[in-house]
Amino acid sequence: MFFSLLSNLFHLLPMITQQPFNPSPSPVLISFSETWHLLGPFQIGTREATWGADPLERIGGFRSLSYNESDRYRSSLAVNGTVGWSTLTAELSSAGSPGNAKADFLVRFDNTDWESLQSVYGWAALQYQGWARGKITVGGNQQKTVVFYTDQVLEFWIDDEHHFGGDFYGYRRAPLVLHLDPGSHQIDIRIVRDVRAMGDVGEPTVRIGLEAKISGGGLKLVEGTVLLPDMVDGRLVSSLGSVNLRNEEHHWIDVLSLEAVNVGFTVAMKESPPFRLAPGQSRPLSFDVALAYDAAAEVVFEISYKVGHSSKVLRTSQVRQAVHSRKPEEPQKITYLHPGGIVSYAILRPPSAKALRYACPNASLAVMIGLHGAGVETDSDLVRQTFKDAPDLKAWVLSPSGVTTWSGDDWHRWGSADTEAAIAAIPEWIKTVGWKGPNVDINRRLVTGHSNGGQGTWYALTHTPDKIVGATPVSGYSSIQAYVPYCFWHEVDPGVNAILQSALADYRHELLLPNGCGIPIHQQHGSLDDNVPPFHSRRLSQIQSQIDCPSEYVELPGKGHWFEGVMTTQTLLEFYAKVLGDRPAAASLSSSFDIVVANPGTMGSKGGIIIDQLTTPGRPGRIKAEHDVKQSIWHLKTSNIHRLHFSAAPARDWTRSKLVVDGKKLELLRDVPLSGQWLVHRPHESWEVSCDSLWRERQRHGRQLGPLDALLDTSRRYMLLTSRETLSLAVQVSRNFFQYFGADAEVIGPDQLDPTKGGNRVILSLGSAGLMPATAGWHDTIFVDEKKGLCVRGSNGRLAVYAFTEGLGAIFLRPGTNGSLELVIWAFDLPGLRFAARMVPMLTGVGQPDFIVVGQECGWKGAAGVVALGYLDNSWNVAESSAVL
Repeated sequence: MFFSLLSNLFHLLPMITQQPFNPSPSPVLISFSETWHLLGPFQIGTREATWGADPLERIGGFRSLSYNESDRYRSSLAVNGTVGWSTLTAELSSAGSPGNAKADFLVRFDNTDWESLQSVYGWAALQYQGWARGKITVGGNQQKTVVFYTDQVLEFWIDDEHHFGGDFYGYRRAPLVLHLDPGSHQIDIRIVRDVRAMGDVGEPTVRIGLEAKISGGGLKLVEGTVLLPDMVDGRLVSSLGSVNLRNEEHHWIDVLSLEAVNVGFTVAMKESPPFRLAPGQSRPLSFDVALAYDAAAEVVFEISYKVGHSSKVLRTSQVRQAVHSRKPEEPQKITYLHPGGIVSYAILRPPSAKALRYACPNASLAVMIGLHGAGVETDSDLVRQTFKDAPDLKAWVLSPSGVTTWSGDDWHRWGSADTEAAIAAIPEWIKTVGWKGPNVDINRRLVTGHSNGGQGTWYALTHTPDKIVGATPVSGYSSIQAYVPYCFWHEVDPGVNAILQSALADYRHELLLPNGCGIPIHQQHGSLDDNVPPFHSRRLSQIQSQIDCPSEYVELPGKGHWFEGVMTTQTLLEFYAKVLGDRPAAASLSSSFDIVVANPGTMGSKGGIIIDQLTTPGRPGRIKAEHDVKQSIWHLKTSNIHRLHFSAAPARDWTRSKLVVDGKKLELLRDVPLSGQWLVHRPHESWEVSCDSLWRERQRHGRQLGPLDALLDTSRRYMLLTSRETLSLAVQVSRNFFQYFGADAEVIGPDQLDPTKGGNRVILSLGSAGLMPATAGWHDTIFVDEKKGLCVRGSNGRLAVYAFTEGLGAIFLRPGTNGSLELVIWAFDLPGLRFAARMVPMLTGVGQPDFIVVGQECGWKGAAGVVALGYLDNSWNVAESSAVL
């Protein structure tokens, strides 16, 4: 019997072993729902979403609604004026990991006649808003830390938590860190279609990309974010690097050190430890880097840190980053400090050997600046090869990064500061590599750019004219207001609308074109460009002809927005050669010129004249200068100018010139430097020469000037002052700074503030107890009275009082120390604080003036629901002629 059973068993064995092995599938740790519920579309204007303007907020918001196929909601976009719910199916994937989930879905609305709307309203009609609802499910029986990416999303809710900022451009630089309990969590995504970011070709759809990754906690040293300079002839061309860090813990993290693991390089943090990250915060860590021996090809490093109050020292996983070796004549990556205290980079191409042979002996060559378009990475073959067909230009060819692929803010305050820092880094490169060729003239610039960079070219031309010897805006748009018109904004009071538009006047290049007169300009545009229509270049060319400002305009038949060689066409090559001659241009020496200034804080000199202050903020200032050669007199006729001074232009000695300003004869002091004397127009009086330098301690000046986006002009990293109850909003503000600008912000408590350190400050304050005292020169123009409410004092002393109500909030500028700024975000309650924090500069084209008081109605009315807004004058008082109270 035994042998019989054994025999039978052996007969069974082959059958057993032949069964396929099916291991138990790994439990899914996180997943998205496949079915999403969609509601929309609703009307929204260009960049209006920051102001709220969501019609569903009038009935409690999308979060208060439940899916019901029969429910209808009013919409000005849909056929029959109503919209209802629909469903869509997301494409789900896990990227091969049970701890990773992705959901991608395409949003389209078939209940709208888009073609008819576009035929009347153009691109503005292809922008809309709506909402989509789905779920994210966390498996297991314990809370999970989740890193959440939100591509092309501006605003969303997870359960009852609101989040604003998201990742509208798909940077994926600063994801949200969540701590989710097991089970399903509702996600409400606000859909905002933006033509500038998403294009107009074809059906107006929005593709949303969500990704959730389970984290093990700790400090994340983010791979793929290491920034290092290139190497030439066995040496690094710069000495700075950076890497992105993310705190994925519940507690604060203190970074103690950064250490190289391999012996080829030495690295060290640029600042004394600890480098602190709040829970969920992402920050860039700057470091010094040096080559230990020539053969080293990569940097390997790790970071030591502590979590919370623990004394245990932890280490991150190691990160490797290759260092690229370039030939001396090749475009190479240089790194430098942006004024905001972060490390940025540019691509620099030194003059070629052939260019040097034809350059004058002892010449200092100009800088040719190439500004990239939106969504373009500077460290790419596309940018490195842009001028490959012009290898022998007599110039230093420089392509700044602008910090981000969207140049931060369209090459405006943040992006242009990066350009200035990149230019200033060239002399340091010359020292580092031991360059033996011609020097660089950093104040002689040929600026060129494509698309958004073409728009940036207009900005540089109209804001730094005395440094520009030529400009070639290629396929550029004239201004954001003209690119996609604002006609779909919610209707607002004309006075409010005037303030919103004036907040954008510094970027309305059509109004500032007189500043570029006398400078050689060559515009180029493809006749079939459907990304930036050639109307923009045609219009700017027409305006220039009308103000007697001649320029060249070439429209290329049959060409689109981009094509191989777009920046090196024959006419452009000829223009480059002409402008980059050996003799500097002398455009600023014209005997007659005009200056138009929207914001003195961003305007350089024109003809040696620098405007320091306007009389009334929010309105352009103008100067018409004419030189009477026979009598050697300069006549200046001004409008809305309060204070100006003169630069020490080498070709013009203003102290030896006779001046007549608005009919009054003036004489500058020859024994006082030009930088120490000003022409000042006293109220109801005439002009006078003043040597009083103390005015800068009492009044707004320099980078303090401008609407809320003046905050972007910071000299060091941002300081975010917060309490425990506002910490999550402080981290949100920090995340948005980093996401959209690559900017760094340190989160601290009020008792940790050192007024002598850091750059511009953001202060979050909640409740009726009052505001944190200002660090400099503020006399309670906007303040909180715990018995009355929020108070705004006009320049005539009149007090506007806004009683404490749900949703009341405010955001405003006030002076900081050493010419810095403080941005105060205050509200009576958390919903009001959340809304006020939306106004922190993030996207261009929003139009935030110096102060804004918001209320609940902003949620559905947008800017029409503001309680008050306007400008502050030179003495930090409310300028009542430029405000709505």
